[in-house]
Amino acid sequence: MERLKLKLKIIKKMSGFTMIESVSALFITALAFSVLEIALKSSSTMIKQTKASDNYEWAQFVDLIGSDNLSLEYVTGENLIRFYSPTKEKIYRLFCEDKLIRMTGVESGYIPLLYDVNSFTTKYEDTTLTIMVEMKGQSYICHIVMPKREMGE
Repeated sequence: MERLKLKLKIIKKMSGFTMIESVSALFITALAFSVLEIALKSSSTMIKQTKASDNYEWAQFVDLIGSDNLSLEYVTGENLIRFYSPTKEKIYRLFCEDKLIRMTGVESGYIPLLYDVNSFTTKYEDTTLTIMVEMKGQSYICHIVMPKREMGE
């Protein structure tokens, strides 16, 4: 009989979590979830800002190529994307190198137009230049109507 009493006493001495321990565990869990929520919100805001920046960069690129200031005309040539600007009386070349789309003039120097470019293709037909670019995981396409100019190499 005494053995039975000892076992019961041992069982009675075993206890669960106290109220303070339970409340503090809930508080720490709530704090961790709130920190996680803040981190997720800030990362989604950063992603939205990056996409907006990329879209703005693309819009600037399209505006430059199709601007009335340069009035670019597509120049025929093999394996080259060239333009002639009657307003500036210069020939420009558009090319992608080292994940960067650049526009150069006949003189030295270049204008960097788009960064982190994975693919860049162009097609000219029926007075429309189609430019397709993939950068930072996004695909962009534009159609610019521009005249064609025949020039010698």
